Amino acid sequence: MKNIGIIDIGSNSIRLMLIEICDNYFRILDEEKETVRLGMDMTADGQLNPLRMEKAISTLSNFKSLCEGLGECNIFPVATEAVRRASNQKEFLHLVKSRLDMEIRVLTGAEEAYYDYFGVINSMEVSNGLIMDIGGSSTELIWVENKTIKEAISLPFGAINITDQFNIREKMNSSVEKELNTYLMGQFGKVAWLGGVMNLPLIGVGGTVRNIGRISRKNINYPIDRSHNYQMDSSEVLNIYDYLKYNNPEQRKKIKGLSKDRSDMFLGAFSVAAALIEFCNNPQLIVSGSGLREGLLHEILHGDQVIKDVLEFSLDNVMKTLNIDKPHAHHVWRLAESLYTQLRPLHKINGNSYKILKTAALLNDCGKTINFYSYHKHTFYMMANLPINGLSHKELIMAAYTMMLSVKENFDIEKSPYVKLLTKEDKYIIQRLGIILRLAECLDKKRNGNITKAECELRSDGFFIHLESKGTTEGEQKEVLDMGAYFSKAFGKTLQFE
Repeated sequence: MKNIGIIDIGSNSIRLMLIEICDNYFRILDEEKETVRLGMDMTADGQLNPLRMEKAISTLSNFKSLCEGLGECNIFPVATEAVRRASNQKEFLHLVKSRLDMEIRVLTGAEEAYYDYFGVINSMEVSNGLIMDIGGSSTELIWVENKTIKEAISLPFGAINITDQFNIREKMNSSVEKELNTYLMGQFGKVAWLGGVMNLPLIGVGGTVRNIGRISRKNINYPIDRSHNYQMDSSEVLNIYDYLKYNNPEQRKKIKGLSKDRSDMFLGAFSVAAALIEFCNNPQLIVSGSGLREGLLHEILHGDQVIKDVLEFSLDNVMKTLNIDKPHAHHVWRLAESLYTQLRPLHKINGNSYKILKTAALLNDCGKTINFYSYHKHTFYMMANLPINGLSHKELIMAAYTMMLSVKENFDIEKSPYVKLLTKEDKYIIQRLGIILRLAECLDKKRNGNITKAECELRSDGFFIHLESKGTTEGEQKEVLDMGAYFSKAFGKTLQFE
């Protein structure tokens, strides 16, 4: 086991992420953020402001203490645009080294873009898209094609310098808006390859995009408090921008979902996102909760190798963190997958629901780590809130419902707060997946892999199962037959063994 601390020294804020790494899995221990605005009040010749340097050093000292509180902890501090372009960069780095014995790595624009990409690509099922990270003093754009970087650039403008250049800290009017939009369109027009990125999803990294997503969720009373992988139509993003672009900071502070400490800079950063959506005709904005820090973490974990199956990696990490019985969970999943395939003529589920069923099968027991009694309630909450990547929000909730219906056949979905995310077809799917998962759980009731194979045959007089096993199967058969009425009600066939 080892502890690491990743410190991101940005132009607007300094962030710390504390992580425990054990045998190829990890868990986040803590996160801290301090708004320092190191990129603000720079002198005419590009020097960092002495008072802001002192605040940065004080923040780094506090973050170092938090890391040292864990005992042995490797610290990885990196700095981005403000320090990168500061004419007194060496002075700042020397001060940090002499006072804190901390070596800061100053990332190039290309490196910053790479770590944004690496954080996103290892936490989302995305093959093609445009990644955008709007920082305090720079904006990174990364064109991803077939999960690899095709093009990337770091542009020298962000929330702080856009706000200052166009004097929109207090308010923006129509003439300033036009001037700002012309400037941004001109800047994007200089990036030749952006012309080839039309109509791709825009994946946003950073606090500005998380705030846009939070405002959207508040507006529609979205039932899930999760930023990562939240998806919005671009029209909604632009409507939010139009709604608040002429607001002053006090009015912005009253907007639900917008962080108060970001309200004065939010408009400048939001204008970049709105202009880019317009320039590239992006159909949707996807919020990524993973970016530079997570990219650094994944590099520490597995070098430059991109995770092939994001969901598999994420589920494995959760199972190890919660100490779930992996042999049992994976055996249940293998049985469930086989039953799902053989039951196709009965369940008639269109499309591929394997990811939903797999998640429900592998995490079915996670609530037992809290308390066996009513474990299904704990499991449902955990599945809805665990850091599981590779699924959409709806797929994640469908997996949680699948687990619930495998345990409680009379569970009333309509009374759940998440039901607004589901269509009639979704409810049909999870009911049948729940039955399949329950069958698989019944077949490994002994938790020893006794049933090695279940061969199924659909006949006019019923659904017949033939079991191959290491030992006797009376117990498993009893468990399956006990759910026979549930099965018959859903599929119109009796369950029988031969």
